Amino acid sequence: MVKLGDIGPEVAEVQKLLSLLGYDLIVDAHFGNKTLRSIRAFQKKYGLVQDGIVGEKTMTALKAAQKRTSKEDVTTLDSVNYGDLIIKTDAQMPDNQYVKQITKKSQIFLHFTAGWPSAKNTISYWNSDPVQVATAYVIDGDSGLVYQAFHPDYFGWHLGVKGTNGKLDRASIGIEICAFGPLVKKGEKYYAWPNNYTTTTVDPKYVYTLDKPFRNNIYYYTFSDEQISNLERLLEFLIKKYDIKVQEKFDVEWLEYNQELVTKCLPGIWSHSNVRKDKFDVYPDKRLLEMLNRIAKKFN
Repeated sequence: MVKLGDIGPEVAEVQKLLSLLGYDLIVDAHFGNKTLRSIRAFQKKYGLVQDGIVGEKTMTALKAAQKRTSKEDVTTLDSVNYGDLIIKTDAQMPDNQYVKQITKKSQIFLHFTAGWPSAKNTISYWNSDPVQVATAYVIDGDSGLVYQAFHPDYFGWHLGVKGTNGKLDRASIGIEICAFGPLVKKGEKYYAWPNNYTTTTVDPKYVYTLDKPFRNNIYYYTFSDEQISNLERLLEFLIKKYDIKVQEKFDVEWLEYNQELVTKCLPGIWSHSNVRKDKFDVYPDKRLLEMLNRIAKKFN
């Protein structure tokens, strides 16, 4: 039995089933008022007692209501042929940690982890949480190697945009670049976010200083040359594979919040900061923008 106030994997499973039926929910494993309203609406639609509690009858009805279409595949897809692009597949996530549903892709979203440099540890952390928040790819901070967390035809809840029924998550492929993100300078030292910027210091050689602040921060943990190089190769592969339309140019303004993107699910290469005003990923690294403009020139 799952009810208002509950937290955990059972709640996440209910939210996932509701979301796949079209209810506007983010799968966060917290049974709040929005989940309650969705359950009651579902119960009303299917002639069940509208108590907002997911008991045996409601759960059975939720599972039975899932429609299998040509867009959904609960079997294992063939492995991706990346050609000469090296992709690590030794840390892939179990099926229950992402949404194993095939969806049409028209977008690529870039993130940074805001955490430690290991791609394997990032994926392991995601696996420890019942919420299906993950990206298909993670780019390691030490080696720059790309790790496939799950098949890119499927999706994870990597954006957290409210009021969209997850349409952007479904339409996009997420790429995480392992990096701490914003840094705070205190005296001559630079601090990363763990323990509220009090204990984790960063070697100055890993600090990227912006010409002007982005989202009120001027210091960021730098992406390595290897990360940017492998990201470029991965983007080119995905653009070709999924026939993704690429913008004509990329500049600092590209990183700003874009309501039209949220509303219309515009195709292209985007950043988490485009759809969330509270996010910093990714920052305007000149090397990153130069790389994206090379891609824009190649595909336009």
